[in-house]
Amino acid sequence: MSHDASSRSPRMKSDGGGTDVPWPEDAMAPGTRVTVVQDPAWPGPWLEVFQGTIDDFEPPAPVRDNAAHSGELAYWVVFDSPQYDSDGCGPYYKAQIWDRYLAPVLNR
Repeated sequence: MSHDASSRSPRMKSDGGGTDVPWPEDAMAPGTRVTVVQDPAWPGPWLEVFQGTIDDFEPPAPVRDNAAHSGELAYWVVFDSPQYDSDGCGPYYKAQIWDRYLAPVLNR
């Protein structure tokens, strides 16, 4: 997924252990507004489409799953309102979401 260059930033985040973990260079920056979308192949991973904000809780991390796209990242996203996943679990206020389900909100 391509992102607007203005939403990228080489930030550092402390991991609490005294070392700094770099924010990935091509990743969306903390504070970026996003729409969380559903997968076109199945009704999930969330019950509905909604908006949230990229959080700086932890830098985006590579997705370690056989279904992941090459280089896919997972971001922590704070939701604008509580959400339920496709299994009906929740409500969730924040979650780590694969970038294939995130679309930056474009300012008009």
